[in-house]
Amino acid sequence: RTWLEFVREPDLAKLEAGFHEVSRSDAKVKFPFWDVLSETQLSALEFVRGDWAGALSHAQNASRIDPQMSSIEGFGQGVLFRQMAYSGDRNGALALLEKHRESLPVSGRENIRGSWWMLVMVVEGLFMLGEQAQAGQLYPLVSELIDTGAVVAWPIPRYTQTIAALASAAAHQWETAEHHFHLARRQADFFPDLPEQAELSRFHAMMLMDRGAPGDRKKAQTLIGESLETYTRIGMPRHFEMTQALLH
Repeated sequence: RTWLEFVREPDLAKLEAGFHEVSRSDAKVKFPFWDVLSETQLSALEFVRGDWAGALSHAQNASRIDPQMSSIEGFGQGVLFRQMAYSGDRNGALALLEKHRESLPVSGRENIRGSWWMLVMVVEGLFMLGEQAQAGQLYPLVSELIDTGAVVAWPIPRYTQTIAALASAAAHQWETAEHHFHLARRQADFFPDLPEQAELSRFHAMMLMDRGAPGDRKKAQTLIGESLETYTRIGMPRHFEMTQALLH
């Protein structure tokens, strides 16, 4: 409920209050999931409002308490990987991924939710690190995730179609990426989901600048402008700076 209210009408103070209410819940003590979830949500909050050091600290906590041999194994590691990638710790992020790669889903079998959540965050992190080959290789797994019926990787939250767009763009499957961007945009507009709209514009602009076809740069500049406007409205200064840098 906290996330749904926020994506429709972004209010960072209400988002923080909602997360702290969840963390105080008596249900928290019943499952290890609640400890990881609490740290993950607080990391996501700091990530949105631009305190990436705080986001990294909560992600490290989530990683430390990520329970092995449980349905959410890999969740905390994925959270940490993505934040390390955004924070510019390339070597640390890639070393973490190598250490926990076995926690990613395996094609053709039923996988635990922690593996799927980790996949979502790993693809985004690799895309931000410019590790296109690795991100592109994970596209078949993202397709399998979509085939399960999953629309949003809720605890982040991030749309599965968005992640499919990133993975296919990384693989230079341009038409496929455009298709996924289109579907993700329709979903984000339907809710509506303002943060995801801004993120989609940023990611799509990055893809267009990488592709470099005639007209791509002009379209990318339009998308960047849309992102900057929405980031300003929500209060996402680090995302604003990161997106603005794409213009140079």
